Amino acid sequence: MNFIPGLVSISFRELSTEVLIQHAKATGLQAIEWGGDVHVPTGDAATAAKVAESMKAAGLTTTEYGSYYEIGQSDPADIDGVIACAKALGTDIVRVWAYVKNYSDCSPEEYANAVADAKRICDLAPDLQFGLECHNWTLTEDYHDALRYLQDVDRPNFKMFWQPNQFRTHAYNIEACAALLPYIVAVHVFSWEGVDKQTKQVTFFPLDYHTDRWTDYLMILQNAPVERLPLMLEFMHDGRIESLSDTAKALLAWLS
Repeated sequence: MNFIPGLVSISFRELSTEVLIQHAKATGLQAIEWGGDVHVPTGDAATAAKVAESMKAAGLTTTEYGSYYEIGQSDPADIDGVIACAKALGTDIVRVWAYVKNYSDCSPEEYANAVADAKRICDLAPDLQFGLECHNWTLTEDYHDALRYLQDVDRPNFKMFWQPNQFRTHAYNIEACAALLPYIVAVHVFSWEGVDKQTKQVTFFPLDYHTDRWTDYLMILQNAPVERLPLMLEFMHDGRIESLSDTAKALLAWLS
């Protein structure tokens, strides 16, 4: 299994696709996850195709399409535009959101709808892997709930993105990573610590601040049952593109 170091494009929504490609290549990264809000809007397959051409010219890979499709809540027809963009970009991994409400707050009807919609999108495009955003305030907030949801949907192309939960302990995150490992197809990489979950307040640190934690995560992730696993940098600690170079160096040092 090979790790693929890359960048999540939404880290710099204000920059153009061409500028992001230039910076990713210059810093030694190999891939970009394109967001479905600004850079490759859902349904705009023409833009997706142009981005794919630019990526090929730069020798970079589009590892994932980061859609904003909310399972059980988005217009069901929106998934068609998501699928079209993913295929135009040349990726088979699509990020989706696991119903924007955690499991304990869902009614039985809401949960059943979320299961049914997930089955529907997986069956619509069996050649794509739909990865749940591992995120607070959704059905994947707790890894036990995420596992329940994955098993209830029961589709071979229903997968997980993974990231440490900034509001939980390192021990919890190690448990979560190991438990979800059979489903993980991409990883978002950062060094954050939650301050107040109610207000969503988070402190951002330079990536190497959590080198010890990521060393533990990578020991687990190297056993993921995939041929390649994207490790995608998400948001610099100071929000500046100038910091991408040092952040990428930290990630590449871990992989060396």
